[in-house]
Amino acid sequence: MHAVTASPRRFAGFSREGLELLRQLEDNNNRAWYTPRRQLFQELLVEPALDLVVELGPLLRERISPGLRAEPRVGGSVLRMQHDARYRKERPFRTHLELWFWEGRGPSHRHPGFFVRVTPDQLVLGAGITLFPPDLLVRYRELVDQPSTGRELVGILNRLATAGLRVGGSCLQRTPRPFPADHERATLLRRLGLRAERLESLPETMPEAVLGPVLPELLAAGLARLRPLHRWLRRLE
Repeated sequence: MHAVTASPRRFAGFSREGLELLRQLEDNNNRAWYTPRRQLFQELLVEPALDLVVELGPLLRERISPGLRAEPRVGGSVLRMQHDARYRKERPFRTHLELWFWEGRGPSHRHPGFFVRVTPDQLVLGAGITLFPPDLLVRYRELVDQPSTGRELVGILNRLATAGLRVGGSCLQRTPRPFPADHERATLLRRLGLRAERLESLPETMPEAVLGPVLPELLAAGLARLRPLHRWLRRLE
């Protein structure tokens, strides 16, 4: 998808037609179907997403961190619909719309941040980092091993789980050396990435307003609840 910058329009919302387009992509995930509909994806999904980033960015910087990056462009805070061809040849396109807001210099995937995922049936809000770069992974294990910072992270994750969020991330099968297998926080030490997310279903009877102009405020309020995890992960850098 071509690099596109956001227009100055205010976010008006995502349409049912846009969600239906994503649903159709699930059953037709190939270039032959997608290519003639590229402009439709642009108009119904990408352009509203860019407008959403423009409005959501200042709210997140005010409520979470002044350094949070919200870049209204495809390949910035709006992830590309097309997967990297090296890894996804059979199903080349994302079947959801995903936004990413991060903090730190350099490539965005190296830093913790916040994500919003829009699928035909769900709105997903989350925070964390999918895969720790090697230097951050070393630092992460050091902080998990330390009683004060390690127990602090356990407390944060327990509170998020109690509030209904799902905590996940890729894991090793065994506790990495030099940590003992019976370490108090062995489960956390095995993680290669750490994310927490909340899934909100989008029923057919959902008011249009939920995906309309009030969405930036709703997302900012929801993502702000994940600030403790983000602040902990920022210590790795």
